[in-house]
Amino acid sequence: MPAQRRLMLHLLIDDADLEAFDAAVAEARTRGVSPEALAEVERDRAIALRLRETLIRHRRNEAELQLLNDTATDLASLRDLDSILQAIADRARRLVECDLAYISLSDHGRGDCYIRAAAGNISGLLVGLRLPTGAGLGGMVARTGEPYSLESYARDATITHTGPIDRTVTAEGIESLLGVPVKLKQEVIGVLLAAHRAVRSFSSRDITALSMLANHAAVAIESSRLLTAAQTAVEDLRVANATIGSHVGDLERTAEVHERLSKLVIQGKGVEEVVHATAAVVPGHVLVVDEHGATVATAGGAGDEPPPDLAEAGIEARRSGHTLVRDRLCVVPMITESEPLGMLVHLGTTTISETDRRILERAALVAALVLVTRRRMAEAEARVRGELLGELLGGKPQDYDLLRHRAAILGVDLDACRVLVVAHLDGAARERTYPALAALARRFRGLATHHHDTVVLLAPGEDARAVAEAAARELSRATRNRVTAGSACVSHPTAVGTAHDEAAKCMRALLALGRHGETATAGDLGFVGTLFNGRPDVAGFVTATLGPVLVYDREHHADLVRTLEVFCQTNQNARSTAQILHLHHNTVSQRLARVGRLLGAGWRDADRLLEIQVALRLHSVSGT
Repeated sequence: MPAQRRLMLHLLIDDADLEAFDAAVAEARTRGVSPEALAEVERDRAIALRLRETLIRHRRNEAELQLLNDTATDLASLRDLDSILQAIADRARRLVECDLAYISLSDHGRGDCYIRAAAGNISGLLVGLRLPTGAGLGGMVARTGEPYSLESYARDATITHTGPIDRTVTAEGIESLLGVPVKLKQEVIGVLLAAHRAVRSFSSRDITALSMLANHAAVAIESSRLLTAAQTAVEDLRVANATIGSHVGDLERTAEVHERLSKLVIQGKGVEEVVHATAAVVPGHVLVVDEHGATVATAGGAGDEPPPDLAEAGIEARRSGHTLVRDRLCVVPMITESEPLGMLVHLGTTTISETDRRILERAALVAALVLVTRRRMAEAEARVRGELLGELLGGKPQDYDLLRHRAAILGVDLDACRVLVVAHLDGAARERTYPALAALARRFRGLATHHHDTVVLLAPGEDARAVAEAAARELSRATRNRVTAGSACVSHPTAVGTAHDEAAKCMRALLALGRHGETATAGDLGFVGTLFNGRPDVAGFVTATLGPVLVYDREHHADLVRTLEVFCQTNQNARSTAQILHLHHNTVSQRLARVGRLLGAGWRDADRLLEIQVALRLHSVSGT
């Protein structure tokens, strides 16, 4: 083998550059070889250069295949779509050996595409740029689904230019551009683009390599979308499972509360137990308020007072007939077919949940059932006790031994009942006072009933006034109405009717005198009381009204009674009194001051002064 041919082979093996091959030919010329030998050297150089090009191409293909293989491996390990797209842009730039590579995705909702990731970009305008269908190189490839390249974007008239795209191309310094579609089952889902910042052409090898990378990109994008969809489905299933579990838990909790409340009803428990059981499962302040706004039972709170805006919320809840939730306040109306019973109120630290709202509604239903049951029982008990008391009030001959036996069944000792109270309630409906009557009778271990629009109580006791005052307080608290009551002593069960007449007259006297809300016996009313009683006691009335003044006059030989009499005759004019009695004005003032100390504060009040004037007149005419 000639020396020059061996040299060419060594240059190929050493992967020498083109200058080395040219230097070998120049050396042959310098040595002055024959023309035939020089031609042979030039032929060997040409063959060596072709072999060198083939080796370079093979190496490049091998590198591209390795790059594509590495890309497929890397993409398979990525899960996030943005990471996948950025990796594709980076590999495209290396694969085509370009200055800039980027990828756009189709937006089916808007009918265009937008650039999602880029590698080698130098401006902030590229990523996020939208490419209308058919506009720019990317829009054209997305529309046609075919690769397209151009050597000079600015001078190319075959594409549609837009202001935003042209400004971005200028900012990035793009000259030559190649775009290939990213297809999935013949559908273009994006465009992969490579760009140079100098004018140059793209070879078929560049198009093929970029198209192969686009195929990998399509598979990776679809895998990411499927994985995202699967993860979303799994998360949806997890949320659905959690929701179902929560609903099951809520149902079990609601059923448990319902069972617990039902047992309370079966066991005959009251509203207090229902409220405490509710507060135990629904944290917060729970209370039951009756139709008059009074708190019946409360639990779970620091105090018994209802919230300040409860009245307005209660009216709204009763009007709508449904549960009212306002911020932290929940109001459940308790309404039967015949009457409103009030409402169940919950005041928590946060807005109440739907499950807790249903629990409160069930609790309100149970509380309403308990209240209705108690009221019906109270009505029945009041009727039984009332019938017995009604027979005693009738005044007709009775079998009192049988009445005593019936009273004993109710737990009442008829012979011990020595006080009868007749009470008038301002504005109280009869049907609303049955529970109060039953409670009153049990509280005083006696009998109570309605009689001619009044409440009558027959109870044990020796002090008629004390029993009447206690009964009036109980009735006023239970019914939230003003109570005016008269009372009388009962000497024997046969005298109940007579005692009722005396107590009723005393009650009517209080009303006639405008003393609403007071309690009194006939003795407390003095002469007015004895008049109503039919047994006038003039001396007793005078003594009860003027006694201290009469005693003072007797012991000190004073004339306070005469001074008081003239003072009343002159319409309470002290100066005129002094003139008539021929006394100094200061003397009269001193006497009146002493009268005030003897009779007590308020002796000049109209009602009291009227009694004093009557007593003075009776004292004058009777000579007592």
